[in-house]
Amino acid sequence: MVDVKRALVGLSDEVWERIRARVDGLSDAEYFWEPTPGCWSIRPRADGTWMADWALPRPEPEPFTTIAWRLWHLIDMYGEDRAPKWLDVPAQGTPIGFDDPDGTPPSNATDAVALLERAHDRWDAHLRLAQEERLDEAVGPVAGPQHADRTRAAYVLHMLDEFIHHGAEIALLRDLWRWQHTTVADDPRVERVVRGDTTVLDEFDRDTPTSDLVDHAAAYGRWDLVIGLVQRGAPIGTTGRTPLHVAAGAGELEVVKALLDHGADLAATDPQFHATPLQWAEFLRQRRVAEYLGQRTRGLADDG
Repeated sequence: MVDVKRALVGLSDEVWERIRARVDGLSDAEYFWEPTPGCWSIRPRADGTWMADWALPRPEPEPFTTIAWRLWHLIDMYGEDRAPKWLDVPAQGTPIGFDDPDGTPPSNATDAVALLERAHDRWDAHLRLAQEERLDEAVGPVAGPQHADRTRAAYVLHMLDEFIHHGAEIALLRDLWRWQHTTVADDPRVERVVRGDTTVLDEFDRDTPTSDLVDHAAAYGRWDLVIGLVQRGAPIGTTGRTPLHVAAGAGELEVVKALLDHGADLAATDPQFHATPLQWAEFLRQRRVAEYLGQRTRGLADDG
């Protein structure tokens, strides 16, 4: 059996790598962004002290939280003093977060990410000090009557679950920010296609170069646009990873038919896997599409 500690440390490392990657490049505008009125956030009080919005008991429903609020909560969980106590290991430095009597939430994104790194390092140090043979022992009275019977391994798993779901909430907010505040493409028509704006079809001009519109529509799974564009004469890419590859892999049979009816190349191979659209459908277990493409491929061979 893989030893429990190695598995827990490995999972903790994977969780951290995802979280750290998802806060890279965080701006102050994102950090404080309130996507809905009445968010809980990090704010300066009248005396200039930065504090997190908070109230106990928690209202129902709880207010939506900003990245700043959620990041401070994650910092607190990584840096709290519970880890050395519950794992029964020497404390590694002073606590970070609410357990630090002088600790205050960071007033900007750069400082928040730096403090998150410090808090994680503190958690990581405590986890690595934990003794393998004691991970299946109950935490004991230090955890209070509600959690005294929980094993140390169960406590670590609970914390990893906390890190995962709060990190995922931050990542979701960043995704939402990106799609509301940035553009994907310089060409306005491509931008509209990527966002699924079917009014592009109403303005389609056959004399306007549109060689990449079908590619982008397929790449983002805008299948109505793929069909509409090719029906209006938009050119279809025939080299590299083509729209036919993408549609076949997604199992979109009607899109596959429309692409083939308007000149898509059955024999095209993508540069990464050197596979045809049929092979994409087979590998991704898109049975109906694979059967259809197989029939079309055999038909071409017979005609040849």
